[in-house]
Amino acid sequence: MHETPFGTPMRTKTLALLSVLSLAVLAACSASQDDAESAESAQTDEDIARGALRTLGAKLPNEERSDATCQNCHDPNKLTLKKWAGDYATTIAFISDESKPVDERINYMRRNPADPGSGFAPSKLGVLTAGTHFTGSSTVDPTRHPLTYKHTQVLKKLFAGKDDLLKQFRVDTLMPIEVSYDRLSAAEFERILTWVDKGMPKLEELLVEEPRPTTCVDDFAGLKEHVRAVRSTNWQAVNKDSRMPMFACTGDDPLKCFEQKTADGKSIFPESREVETAKTWSRNEDNFRIVRALEYKTHFWMRTSADGRFVGNGGGPRIDNTGAVIADLAAALDPAGPKTRDIGVSASYDPDFFPANQGFMFQGGGKFCSLSLLKNPATKTVSLDEPQCSKLDSVGLYQTVGQVAGDNAISDIFAINSTNAADNPGLTASDHDLQLTAGPEASVKIHVGVARGNDADGGYQIKQNVTLATPFKGDTMMSRSGGLIGSRVAGEHGALGYALDKITFVPGGEGYRFSLKQAGRICMPGNKANISFDERFLVTHHYLTREDFPSDEAWAPYKAKGAADIYMADFVTGKKWLVTRMAPGQFALFPHFRSDGWLYFLVRDANTQKESIIASDSAIRSVLANPL
Repeated sequence: MHETPFGTPMRTKTLALLSVLSLAVLAACSASQDDAESAESAQTDEDIARGALRTLGAKLPNEERSDATCQNCHDPNKLTLKKWAGDYATTIAFISDESKPVDERINYMRRNPADPGSGFAPSKLGVLTAGTHFTGSSTVDPTRHPLTYKHTQVLKKLFAGKDDLLKQFRVDTLMPIEVSYDRLSAAEFERILTWVDKGMPKLEELLVEEPRPTTCVDDFAGLKEHVRAVRSTNWQAVNKDSRMPMFACTGDDPLKCFEQKTADGKSIFPESREVETAKTWSRNEDNFRIVRALEYKTHFWMRTSADGRFVGNGGGPRIDNTGAVIADLAAALDPAGPKTRDIGVSASYDPDFFPANQGFMFQGGGKFCSLSLLKNPATKTVSLDEPQCSKLDSVGLYQTVGQVAGDNAISDIFAINSTNAADNPGLTASDHDLQLTAGPEASVKIHVGVARGNDADGGYQIKQNVTLATPFKGDTMMSRSGGLIGSRVAGEHGALGYALDKITFVPGGEGYRFSLKQAGRICMPGNKANISFDERFLVTHHYLTREDFPSDEAWAPYKAKGAADIYMADFVTGKKWLVTRMAPGQFALFPHFRSDGWLYFLVRDANTQKESIIASDSAIRSVLANPL
């Protein structure tokens, strides 16, 4: 999910060099802060390569990997580094070409070059994104850091007389975004640029890797067994037993939701079939509801509270200079109210809500806050410094939160993050499923949070950090119980579907003991996955290609304008299906579930430049048609 001021700005101290998370990585991956390093010209190609690779956090032969947190978001293997270097070379060549108009060169670095309001995309900058914070900096010496100086001068000249725009560029591409993570020094960035500009010599010799996977075969047997094993203990069952009210629902029938009308009989949450621009969306009998038409643009992914009332996004209306927003959908049902309520959050992107509906967290602040803060009608903005908030140290970008299904709402939490690819589309025909470059050293990080007090307002504190090896897997998302993870598999020639792994966690004297065991495989296209509260469904979004259409004629309008659809897999039936059929130029993104099985996703429409929050009952209908 990201394009935030971090534009995909910074995602973790991780080496997010080239991709949106690029800078974070590089910046965060500082191996040392020695600005007095000898001139690179006096070193051999192997010396230069080893220095750059150590700074990036790569695994060199007969060496321990550095403590750089680059691998938290990205895996600096051969495939990753070649991509970063390629993107860097392409961008530098384009923005340095003075035969092109200045605005064209500046807009090239945006998510959507045709939309000056789309924000800058670190993913386009490659290695350069790890050093954009040096633009205008006095720490860059033209003699000691000649390449760094050269590139900062290119950017400085490009943005001459556009101080506000340069400021936006630096904010959008800054990595890492968390102040607790060190950014690259000028010497470190120079070391990397020197190696990359020389063509990355010795890369093949120094990074010796085992072959990547080449095939994918569906395997649902273990997944079906898992669904049955947790049928009474999953968070959907727990929340149902606790009588958690679901937003916009009446009675116990999960299909009887979003049917409220205004006094004059109009649908408050109209069906997609009632709206001209949405008539193609529902492919079968599924009910799609337009829950909220947004008056602003968002960054990266969207996530929803367990009861479906609160929806968080990066970007938004920038209330009191905040960088993210949480929409309170309940305002639409208040007959005397303003119909919309948006709460500004001093964060960047990557919201996630806890499964017992007691709190939420956001990146760009790295904080947990109690949901009581949002329920208070007096709350207009959230600074993340309120008494109801607490710091969740070391949790990286694209995190998901699982929670032990205990006897209360403050049981231990598991926040997980992994090697990832940043996703914040430009809404053009060039958008495609993300290239995941996870290599043999890829891993997931599990951060165990323990309640500070007797209720959610007391917050959580990270007490344990565990790393588990997940070779060639990334974009990992965790189920709400913490018992299952779904990862994309990085193959030799692209992603090879999803690997589902069962997590076993056993409490001990000094924390939990974790282990992984393969549970299944799902072979279908898409990006980051999300797992339903009953742990039966996996859902993702997929940028459409020719393979998604029966003929060239059907594909033609999509080839010109692009689109993204929602795909879902049922672990019980083994069925995989296309949930939506968006029109050309419409992008259904970031699907995720609320507790009762309603699926929420975001639609960004390049035709109207509007965004909407959508709810679908597709998974609920599948359960009713195929009960356990």
